[in-house]
Amino acid sequence: MEGIVMAEADRFLEHLTRIEVYLSDQNSHKDNGADKRCNIEARLKGKQPIAVSDDGETYDIAINGATDKLATSLETIIGKMQNH
Repeated sequence: MEGIVMAEADRFLEHLTRIEVYLSDQNSHKDNGADKRCNIEARLKGKQPIAVSDDGETYDIAINGATDKLATSLETIIGKMQNH
């Protein structure tokens, strides 16, 4: 898990102070559907933290989805910071 998140976040490390990843099972008593959730919170230097999440049938799917969302959000935020 750490390797997946860090591989995507590596290019943004100079802008980040911390990344936190939380995994949960939304329906732990049932075994169906996209009930695995990955929440990622990234703290940017001098900015408010951003949070993304994704659900999937497995933790790997949820982690990959949340990591993709994190990369997109960071690209947008950092791009705007560099343009100003």
